[in-house]
Amino acid sequence: MRVPRERATVIMAVDVSLSMEARDVEPNRFEAMQKAAKEFVDVLPERINLGLVTFAGTATTLVPPTTDREQVRGAIDNLDLAESTAIGEAIFTSLTAIQNFQSTLEDAGEEAPPARVVLLSDGYPTVGRDETLAIDAAKDVSIPVSTIAFGTDYGTLDLDGDTVPVPVDRATLERIADETGGSYSEAASAEELEEVYADLGSQIGYTTEPKDISPRFVRVGVLVLLVGAVLSLLWTNRLV
Repeated sequence: MRVPRERATVIMAVDVSLSMEARDVEPNRFEAMQKAAKEFVDVLPERINLGLVTFAGTATTLVPPTTDREQVRGAIDNLDLAESTAIGEAIFTSLTAIQNFQSTLEDAGEEAPPARVVLLSDGYPTVGRDETLAIDAAKDVSIPVSTIAFGTDYGTLDLDGDTVPVPVDRATLERIADETGGSYSEAASAEELEEVYADLGSQIGYTTEPKDISPRFVRVGVLVLLVGAVLSLLWTNRLV
């Protein structure tokens, strides 16, 4: 049974490496990501705390978890691209942002809500700590990392007059999701990315919980017995 999730903490980690300028996605990967990311912000229920991490050669927490959606939207609008892709660092930074936020809540006497990282990338990790270490770190604190592989196998980038291929590393992103308990998605167009983000927002906004339906069967059973008893009386009276 799906019921609304009252509280949760989500870190949206987005790749801002130079490969995001590739135009295999219209108008380019970067602008399509910005638009879809802001729609993801709109999809999440208001009580969910949302933070923003960006990564290229390093990873940075631009917005710690907050319910202030305008702060996150503004940060997305002002993203800048940089060299390299540090996927492992993105996960470590996201986990740190979540743990710092949870510590603040616990210090205030509040229970830390469930958390998740939603990571979008369009390329292969090139720098930083290995993603295997990041996977282990996420598993240690039971925080799933859902990943989105964004772009196509045919993306290219013009660097100093040279055409550089920038395909998507699906295998790494799928492994991260599988091993941390997150979900893996692929998006090869702006429309597909919007759909993936909308679906993730729905998953995060609702949770599946077991519901004991045995009382319903008990009530039905009692009703059947009562009806049977009444029919029995009517039949007996008819015979008499």
